[in-house]
Formats: sequence, structure tokens, C-alpha cells
Amino acid sequence: MMQSGMLLESIGWFLVIGGILLIFLALILSFRHTDDGTTQLRTESKGIIFLGPIPIVWGYGKRTRLVSLIGIIAILLFIVFMFLA
Repeated sequence: MMQSGMLLESIGWFLVIGGILLIFLALILSFRHTDDGTTQLRTESKGIIFLGPIPIVWGYGKRTRLVSLIGIIAILLFIVFMFLA
């Protein structure tokens, strides 16, 4: 049976590597385009950057509320886990 420290370390590494892979996947998908020229391109920008416990949320477009909601949930989870530890 794994110790809880080893389990948390494994989960942490999995999340870091998964995040890096998601960034590369997003970059690859953002450079795809069609050659026929008839497709209208719409761009949206949104994101969350965590500087320690402080999140910076930005965005515009239709799904900005969803990104803001995810940021709020992340803040609440961080606060809960800080006080439970």
C-alpha cells in the first residue's frame, strides 16, 4: 500500500505532465486552418493564471462566464484545502 505522501506526489506529477500536454495540444490545434478560404474564423481569448494562491482570470467571448466560474471554484477549493490541512 502506498503512503499518502507518495500518492499525493504521484497525483501532483500526473497533473503537471497532463497540464503540459494540454498546452501543447492547444497550441497544435490553434495552428490548424483550412485552405479553401470560405471558412470564417472566430477567435476568443480566455484563461486563468495562478500566481501562488491568487488567480488572474481574463476572457471575452461567449464562454467567459464558464472560465470565471472555474476560477471561483478553484479559489474556493484552495481555501477549503488550506484550512483542512
